[in-house]
Amino acid sequence: METNEKAKPKRVVIKPGDVFCAEFDNRFKCYFQFIVKDSESLYGAVIRVFNTHYPIDYVPVIADIVKDEVAFYTHTFIRFGLWDNAWYKVGKSPDTGAEVLDNIVFGLAQDSRFTAANKLEKVNPFENWWVWKVNQRHIEIGRLPEKYHDIIEPGVVFPYTDIRERMEYGYNKLAVKEFYVIKRHPRPEVDSYIKYMHEDATYYYYFKGEYVIKEVVSDGNEAVMLTPDNPVSGRYNLYERPFGDLPWKCIEFITAEEFNEAWDSVKSTT
Repeated sequence: METNEKAKPKRVVIKPGDVFCAEFDNRFKCYFQFIVKDSESLYGAVIRVFNTHYPIDYVPVIADIVKDEVAFYTHTFIRFGLWDNAWYKVGKSPDTGAEVLDNIVFGLAQDSRFTAANKLEKVNPFENWWVWKVNQRHIEIGRLPEKYHDIIEPGVVFPYTDIRERMEYGYNKLAVKEFYVIKRHPRPEVDSYIKYMHEDATYYYYFKGEYVIKEVVSDGNEAVMLTPDNPVSGRYNLYERPFGDLPWKCIEFITAEEFNEAWDSVKSTT
């Protein structure tokens, strides 16, 4: 008998220790492992994403995968990614690295809090941080101490799209408010392109990993090209700060084509 109903995807049992693979076109694979659910973060799954990008034809050896360096820890809902084919299960390992969980700190910058009179008030989120470790209660600490800046992870339960984006680039383009304090770090091989407006000038940046390797500045009167070999032109200097020093907004990311158009337009006049 014919039916118009879609076949339901096979249900996958998800348990701590399970290892999942995300494929990126025909370029590479990346793996992560489910460690535990966090009762203090919507019961989201705490996962550790491994650093290595494997060839697309790599046959997974689970024992090797789980020994890899960890790129980052985060929360997500694994099943949603399975439903939309963002990743798939490849195996499991009893080695979950759970022994290091006590060193992993998550945090949220909250823009509201309850007063002593139990009334909700708006506050500066960067003066109202809450931090916690997996399955331990949240602690209100006010301004985030600098000792946490390089180790803390945003406590947001990220959708699978954001997990995949960070797997690919090393960072998320959508800057949640926590990223104004927690610095984002691109993978060394990643190309990032930024269009930044400041005062009367437009800046086009081409980052390779953490640093700019090409820059175009246009202020209506002149346009200049800057590189590490030629870092100064007139009153403009090559941008030398690491990528994560500024909380780039999603709308400031551009394509390679847009950057190259700006670069080539200046090159053609010099």
